[in-house]
Amino acid sequence: MQAMPLGGMVEIAAENITLTDKTHPLLRKGDYVKIAIKDHGVGISNKLISHIFDPFFTTKPRGHGLGLATCYSIMNRHSGTIEVESVLDEGSTFYIYLPASRKVIKSDDVTEVSHKGTGKILVMDDEEILLDIVSDMLKSMGYTVLCKNDGKEALDFFVLESKSNRRITALILDLTVPGGMGGKRVVEEIRKIDATIPVFVASGYVDDPIMQNPRAFGFTASICKPFRKTELAEMLEKHLSTLK
Repeated sequence: MQAMPLGGMVEIAAENITLTDKTHPLLRKGDYVKIAIKDHGVGISNKLISHIFDPFFTTKPRGHGLGLATCYSIMNRHSGTIEVESVLDEGSTFYIYLPASRKVIKSDDVTEVSHKGTGKILVMDDEEILLDIVSDMLKSMGYTVLCKNDGKEALDFFVLESKSNRRITALILDLTVPGGMGGKRVVEEIRKIDATIPVFVASGYVDDPIMQNPRAFGFTASICKPFRKTELAEMLEKHLSTLK
């Protein structure tokens, strides 16, 4: 519907491949299933192609920019990857690599972390869809949620609440806000007022130094977008349970 608005053929192919140490820059050597999904549509420009897996990046008027970011996250968590080749006005081909094995793979036992809390959590993000999703997650855990679209709004609100002795339990801040104040600057100002309040940073840029070492920049912990409710619950249980 999006890649080929005028219709056309989608070709899907799969093959078994074996990678050596130097075959692929991101994948370990071993056996993989390689799946190719090819369309003959509008293609992707060189200017945009490096951003298509970024969370919340979209060129679609009704898109949220979560689809390909979620695909990338799923492939990465399964020790695989997803890539794309594209020619503008000719079409795109997405390649999915998933590890293959002839052995029976036992699923790891996953312990679901439950978390319940009370109080107010301030969430700052410039994406309304993310605010809605995270707000629903937090409300289901028992929190009252306050949402702001920009770091300046969040900081001003926090300062006002602090002066009025109205306690905020924690903050979840987006790392980057295009054209606005991001989480890094907000936490710097917050730490001048309150050195202990839990402040979490959220971002899709997992390799950013702040995401890798949040405490060095004043944050309590980091969480990578897109995240599941269980991941959010695990982070809050670890850092907020002592506040109950």
